[in-house]
Amino acid sequence: MVTIKEIAQAANVSPTTVSLILNRKSKERKISPLTEKRVLEIAERMGYLPNLQAVGLKKAGSLFAHRILIFWVADSRAQVMMRFFRGIEENIENNHLPYEVLLQSYRPGQLQHAMRNELLLSCHGIIVCNPSESDMEFLDGSNFPRPLILYNRYSDKYSCVVMDDRTIGSLPAEIFASHGRKHPALITSPPTFNGMNIRQNLFAYTCQSLGMREAEIYRTDSSPRSSYEATLRLLQERPETDCIFYLREELALGALRAFLEKGIRFPNDMELIAVGDSSLGISEVSSPTLSVVHLPLEQAASKIIGLFNRHLYTPSCPPASTVVSVNYVPRESCPAYTPHEDCIT
Repeated sequence: MVTIKEIAQAANVSPTTVSLILNRKSKERKISPLTEKRVLEIAERMGYLPNLQAVGLKKAGSLFAHRILIFWVADSRAQVMMRFFRGIEENIENNHLPYEVLLQSYRPGQLQHAMRNELLLSCHGIIVCNPSESDMEFLDGSNFPRPLILYNRYSDKYSCVVMDDRTIGSLPAEIFASHGRKHPALITSPPTFNGMNIRQNLFAYTCQSLGMREAEIYRTDSSPRSSYEATLRLLQERPETDCIFYLREELALGALRAFLEKGIRFPNDMELIAVGDSSLGISEVSSPTLSVVHLPLEQAASKIIGLFNRHLYTPSCPPASTVVSVNYVPRESCPAYTPHEDCIT
């Protein structure tokens, strides 16, 4: 590891001068801009990394606080962030961990611009949530000065925590089949990561495996209004449809008015299940109340903190993957699950 003394020798200045520059005290100590520029360029060229015990620390009792930097995508999934962030904070508080958390948003496909080097060097660990395929290409082709953990993305290079996408896709089909449904449909927004494709494909495959008709797939954007319009179109074009799986909770909530307008009753005429990722709690009070495959985001966040502990205190440990189990929450839109004798496991 490059030291301040080695930088000082290369820049022909004192170690004290290098330390002041690296700690952003050049103006305070009246160090010339040219000297500052030369030292910073040499430090970067030599690959200098600040000592983790000296980066952005504050006292937490008698312990130092480690800073965790979370990158969260700035799109319609922002509402989900509150559940995830709450899970992070609860784990830190319940276990009395000496951590502080900073949140940095980024636009889909623009992660590389958000991950500025000076920002990364100011923390002890990085959590990247929901990167797009192009963002994953950037991550896979990069090396970072701090441990990096992925949420909801698969990786051979980085430790990751992912939801059980296979069960998310197959379980609704098994539930519909157990109730004797025959004409399934799926409504989804454009896939933002490969897990959505897994969910869609497993739903379609499981439907056919259990003797149901081939699932009709309707695609819409992520707005409730578009889901309402897509659902109306489905009901007009495929009136025999008797069960629908929505890959996002807000899509199902946006569609409820379409069923009201068509006079469709739940669960007699139709069954609905959605991926339960929302933090708003509307599904519990909607009409009908919405059955969901619940995503335990708080549990996923807690597992990420466990991985962070591992990488922080054992830097040489290999990447690890954790799959978080999901569960079905039956409500008025679809009854409880009665296992079908032919259901695949």
